[in-house]
Amino acid sequence: MVFQMSSKDSFFNAPAKLKSYKKDVAPMGFYFDIFATEIFKIPVMPVPMRIDKLTNGDVTLFIFPDVKNLNILLKKLDLAFNFKKFFLHGISNLINFAKEEYKKITKRYLKHEIIIKWFENSKVIKTEIPSFTNLYTYLLLEFLKTFSKIEEKGLNASLEKYTSKLILYCDRIIKYAKKKIENNLILIKVDGLLIKEQLYLEKKGKYYPEIISIPIANLNKNKKSKMGFIPYLIFDDILDVFSYNKKLLNEGKQIPIDMTTWKNKGIINKRSNLNHNNFHQINFELHKISLNNIL
Repeated sequence: MVFQMSSKDSFFNAPAKLKSYKKDVAPMGFYFDIFATEIFKIPVMPVPMRIDKLTNGDVTLFIFPDVKNLNILLKKLDLAFNFKKFFLHGISNLINFAKEEYKKITKRYLKHEIIIKWFENSKVIKTEIPSFTNLYTYLLLEFLKTFSKIEEKGLNASLEKYTSKLILYCDRIIKYAKKKIENNLILIKVDGLLIKEQLYLEKKGKYYPEIISIPIANLNKNKKSKMGFIPYLIFDDILDVFSYNKKLLNEGKQIPIDMTTWKNKGIINKRSNLNHNNFHQINFELHKISLNNIL
């Protein structure tokens, strides 16, 4: 006889919330993925893809790119980049994914009030992790270069040359992430001073990721508190994502996203194609962003 759990039993055995640690600041940035899915039709993706902070209304530290370096490249490539739309697509993807996963795990619907609380809390925290700023800047710079090359040659997603460009893009990110892990070094800022920390410790051939403590400023309360994060995991996630994407490209079983998607969504375009240019990174201000249109 096979015992079957009733839906009632399943509900009462489900956890009320996802496990999370209050003192974990959970850094997160966004990148252009190269494959669309049923869930992520516009694949601006958060990395790491963690939802515990969101579902508990806690804080996530959003990492933004270096505006100056981004604008230098955009000018050189004659590209316009609407970072606000890029960011909102990433947030929307994260929220939709969190809703689905939360329902699977807890058998409950994620309340809008919790999502709003998470976002409002996250908007007012600030710290400086130069190594992460460089990482997420690099991700965007390399994608914009790839976009530009594909545009210049008029390649479409079904062509082998198109796939080759994307494989080279993945290779550069993979190389970057591997180098950072091998160097075993991350830079953080504490009281205006650059501090070097290790990503991991090595003992008897085994690697143990380090938990790094950093002061986090709350702009609303005008105070700082110490919070922790594990930088190794972020570089490792980047490595996994782009290694998997390269595998999919080499297998040729899945067609990558067409670059016209980004133009159609008003995220990237040639400046010469626009009547006006209001796409500068500098216009983006997190504290002015609302989730009303997403929720």
